[in-house]
Parts: sequence; structure tokens; C-alpha cells
Amino acid sequence: MRASQAPAQLVRFAGMAEISSSSGTRIEVFGWTANSIESRCYLTLREATAALSQYRFAWIDIEGVTAAECAIQLESIIALTPLACDTLIEGVQRPGADDFGEITIVTMRSHTPDGLVEFIDFLIAPKLLITVQEKVGGDTFGSVRARLRSQSAHLLRADQNMLFLLLGRSICEGYRPLLEQYNESLERFERALVRRPDASMLDRIHEHRRHLLFLRQGLAPLHEALANLQASIALREQSDADTLSRLAALRELQDETGALLDVVAFQKDSAQHLLDLYLNAASNRLNEIVRVLTVISVIFMPLTLIAGIYGMNFEDMGPLAMPELRWKYGYPYALGLMLLCALGLLAFFWHKGWIGDPLKRRKARASANAAHAQMLARAQTTMAMLLTRRRGKKPQSPRSPAP
Repeated sequence: MRASQAPAQLVRFAGMAEISSSSGTRIEVFGWTANSIESRCYLTLREATAALSQYRFAWIDIEGVTAAECAIQLESIIALTPLACDTLIEGVQRPGADDFGEITIVTMRSHTPDGLVEFIDFLIAPKLLITVQEKVGGDTFGSVRARLRSQSAHLLRADQNMLFLLLGRSICEGYRPLLEQYNESLERFERALVRRPDASMLDRIHEHRRHLLFLRQGLAPLHEALANLQASIALREQSDADTLSRLAALRELQDETGALLDVVAFQKDSAQHLLDLYLNAASNRLNEIVRVLTVISVIFMPLTLIAGIYGMNFEDMGPLAMPELRWKYGYPYALGLMLLCALGLLAFFWHKGWIGDPLKRRKARASANAAHAQMLARAQTTMAMLLTRRRGKKPQSPRSPAP
């Protein structure tokens, strides 16, 4: 059960500021015995660490405490090196991973469905895993806790490295609903841009790009740090079972972050494609407007010429004067000549395909819609493949919309 939140306070214990669960924190220990996984909540961190001797290995989950607040106590409890302790006290500004001998510190950025974002510190030590969260509740570890309480057979044989991988995967899973939501929004924007470009969509597309860049800032540094950490651990002269298991867990977590980075890069390219699509559509629309105005101007040019010629009002005084000035059919003749010129130009423009031709336009529109539907179906299939983490799980192909 989660402890109720209360105003934060520190309880003095043995001359040291002792973190207490009554101060709005939650300290829960999952301990592995020979035949079961026990779960207990403790009032202080010292009480939680005092019970570790009865377990094969344990996970201490601390919520509502910053890493700096518990760094001094962890220094004496798990023999944290001064450099590692200083790293926790100073805090991190970005996700990453560091190797301090037997202890590995990994910092990940978690995104919850309700929009909360926080940094979570993992301390991996021999037979011990510690997670430190500043906020109480709302994390992505609920599914892992449920699996541990169900006493799953394969989890009974787990170690701290496998548990770290499960918790890291749960954080990565928190990114997927956001990416699926962004993908659906980008698809809606694309369909709207194909139908009718709207300048108001530019702000929304740029906002999605900013969100994608924010997600990338939480994945790219971690992905690079995990690769460097693997190289650092692999250079050790002694490679025991714990070291090999930790390398495997780090490698699997790096694959998880790499898959998410691929999705982010794919959606970032899609957003850039939408921007290019809008600019092209706006340019085409401008060309259409200019073409219509040009056609209208060209049609009225000969009419203006004819009106200008017959509007000069010369007197009929000689053989070179305008014969139509004294002709009783001169006015209908001038109007008919204007109409003939206008119809001739319209027929010429129609033949060239610059105006009208509704049949060709309808066929071109149907062909463009069919091509867009096929492209959208391929994009959905690609996104489903990128969002599928399990190699053995085949994504379902989305049905292509009717043209």
C-alpha cells in the first residue's frame, strides 16, 4: 500500500538526517528469498537496508526523495564512492549512465500517461537495486510491481540486472502512447493538407516537432551513454557472472532506446514532409490563382483593343476612314467580334488544358487520392513495425481506405 502524502520532514537518526516515509515519501522493499518475493514498506531508509541480509537480492523503491537527500546515507550503506555520491548530490540535467566500479548509476527520464515528466535514478549494486524518484506515485513501474506480487516463476530466478531491464523497459513503454498519439495527429494533418492547405496547421506541426525533439532529448543522450558504459565495463580484466549479466541488460536497454529513437526520427521526418507538403500545396494554390487571373486578363485584352479602336471617334471623311462608323450594323458587328475573340481564346485555353477539362481533373484527383491512400497505408505499416518491440510479434497491416 502506498503511504499517504504529508508535508516533507526529516527525522534525525544516529546523528544523521534519516529519510522517513512519514515525511511524504514511500520506501518499499521487494526481497527475493529462496521460494518467494516479499514486499514490505519501511518507515526509514536505514530500516529498509537493515533487512537486506535476509534476501538473496532486493529492490529498494524510494519515492518522494531527491537523489541528493539520500546520497549521504547511500554512501555508507552500499559503499558508494565519493565521485558517485557527488554525482547524485549535484544531480543530472540530462539522462545518462556512469560506471563506478561495482556500482552503476543510470538516469532515465520517465513520461507518464497523465503528462508527468521526471528523472529516475537507478543504482545497480551487487545483490541490490535502488530506484530514487522525486515524485510520489504516477510512475510507470506499476506493471512490474504487479508481476512481482504475482510470484511469477521466471521472476523468482531474476537478479538485479534483469529487474533493472524490466524497469527500464517500463519507462520506454511510457514513450509509446505518446508516439502513437503524435503519429495519429500527423496523419490527420496530412489528410487535411491534401484536401485543403491551412496556414493554421503550421503552428500545430511545429508544436509536434518541438514535442518530438523533447522526446529525443530524453533518449539520445541515454542511448549514447549506454553504449559508452558497455565499452567501459567490457574493458574490465575480470568478467564475472554479474558483469556479464549487467552488460546484457545494458545492451537490451540500449536496443529499446534505439527503437524509440527510430520512431522519433521517422515522425520527425514525417513532420518535415508535412511542412514541405504545405509549402508545395500553397505554391500550387497560388499558381492556380495567378493562372485564373492571367486567363481573365488575356481574354479581356483583345476586347479592350477592339473597344479602343472603335472608340477613337474619327469622322467619316475619306476612303481610309472606318466604314463601320456609318454602318447600321457596326455596333452588333463590334460586339460579335468581341464575343468571337473571347470564345476563341476560351476554346484555345480549354484545348491546352489550362481551364475546364473536368474529366481530366477528376481522373487526376482520383489518381492522387489513390496514391495518397497507398502511401498512408505504407506509413502506418512502417510505424506499426517500429512500435512493435517484440521481434516475434507481427504488426497487423492496416486496411487501406477506400479511394
